[in-house]
Amino acid sequence: MPKGKRPSKRRTGGSNESARKAVKPVRLAHWRADGNPKVRYRTEADANRAGFAYRLEHGADLGAYECEYCSGWHLGTSDR
Repeated sequence: MPKGKRPSKRRTGGSNESARKAVKPVRLAHWRADGNPKVRYRTEADANRAGFAYRLEHGADLGAYECEYCSGWHLGTSDR
């Protein structure tokens, strides 16, 4: 055993173990409908510029919204 290292003391059972096993579920709202990750924009202005470019290229009107999961900005439709 390397000098200064102690073997870990693992406990089995108890409430601490169950708390460690409680993993946050994957937030499906942070993924696009096709299963790909959403594009994250740093600012609302960046997202609005991307939405405008998308409108010119594809004709779809997308609006910017602040994401509650990553604190960035994403584009989405307003028909939800």
